[in-house]
Amino acid sequence: MAMITSRDNAALKLARKLRTKSGRDKEGCFLVEGRKLVDEALAAGLTVRTVLVRGADPGTAPGADSGADSGAPPHQGVADALYDEIAQTVTPQAVMAVVEKPAAAGGLAVAQGAEAPAGVLVLDRVQDPGNVGTMVRTAYAAGLEAVWCVKGTADLWSDKVVRSAAGALFRMSKGIREGLSAEDVIKAAKAQGLRIVVCDADGGDYSEIDLARPVALVIGSEGAGVQAAFRETADAVAGIPMREGAESLNAAVSAAIVLYERRRQIRSGYEET
Repeated sequence: MAMITSRDNAALKLARKLRTKSGRDKEGCFLVEGRKLVDEALAAGLTVRTVLVRGADPGTAPGADSGADSGAPPHQGVADALYDEIAQTVTPQAVMAVVEKPAAAGGLAVAQGAEAPAGVLVLDRVQDPGNVGTMVRTAYAAGLEAVWCVKGTADLWSDKVVRSAAGALFRMSKGIREGLSAEDVIKAAKAQGLRIVVCDADGGDYSEIDLARPVALVIGSEGAGVQAAFRETADAVAGIPMREGAESLNAAVSAAIVLYERRRQIRSGYEET
């Protein structure tokens, strides 16, 4: 395994670019840090261009023992100080990888012969990366097939989102869409037979709303909430009852509550009252 000792190395230059959104957009790649997440990216079938290993121990690298003919991505050792310059965590893990963003082929249209998703999480300008990653992770766990992001939502391929999603982002990559307008989402939801359900504190009790049918669940930004366009076209507005004087719930917590109510309804069979 080659050892990188120069800051001018091409692989390190690329990795430094990927620390910014503009760099990720330009290069079509993102960084994944930590052996577990690198393994998750490989298992999900994403294209891993190169694996960077802190120091010279190849045994810490995913796929390092699989042999030259295994199709494993190339591995390069990196001098400790240079590796730490690129790492995005306070206590760097020993492995990171440059991974290609999955292609979002076909926009929001459903491919001919394919089934429309039965559940979509729509993030409407949610800006906190930790919340975004947590919601992607929860959406996957709760059985949704897709996450559609309205322009203004945190970059899904940033370090904080990738780590918070804990591999779910890779597993859902075929259903991930970014940079959408509210109109894009509404048009696609209606065309695919999805009910638009908006989450808002002023809505009706979420447990009394039919979430079992195919649905696009819209979560708004932490400050501004959901755009008017979604409210005006919503089939239902779901709220979470709280005791008097309580502040609104964190966006990721709210999404988890409603997503698991949807799962409960599907499992038990929902009869609208």
